[in-house]
Amino acid sequence: MRANDGTGQRGHTAPRHVWVNVTQNPAYRYAGVLMDWRVDHRGNWEALVVWVDGGGNLKAHAHMGWVAASHVRPTD
Repeated sequence: MRANDGTGQRGHTAPRHVWVNVTQNPAYRYAGVLMDWRVDHRGNWEALVVWVDGGGNLKAHAHMGWVAASHVRPTD
């Protein structure tokens, strides 16, 4: 995924569902919503996402934050 939603605007996108993984374990992915893109001070793309972990037997927790683009995947 890159920060180009087809509108010609770089850095902004319509909110869409994604998978978020902020761990080192590829088995952990959480349902999320991609809100925006930016480039950090080192020139790396970051995604502003909201995601929920837990659920089932674990209490659900909502998170919102900027994460490296490599931690976000489309849901297809």
